[in-house]
Amino acid sequence: ETGAPMACMYLLGNPDHYTSHKFRPFYWHNYKYEVMKAWSSEETVYDAETKPTKVVIGKSKTKYVGITQQMDYIHCPAKYEDVCLYDWIRCAEK
Repeated sequence: ETGAPMACMYLLGNPDHYTSHKFRPFYWHNYKYEVMKAWSSEETVYDAETKPTKVVIGKSKTKYVGITQQMDYIHCPAKYEDVCLYDWIRCAEK
């Protein structure tokens, strides 16, 4: 069953919720894995038999770019070295 307010929203073509912010997806596990590699021995973090290494590079117009957010952050240009991870995720666009 759908309530009257929800039915009205649907019929009028309005969204089912309102928010004053736009949120960006952030997959913490991927960043955590990269950070753990810096402080742990390779055997602790990475097991070659269970997790193969993949390097993915995509071509955007005339430039080659990293596909993942964490690779974009790790290999960012020198002028962005002082940007913290939070600001990078909040402001960066692909």
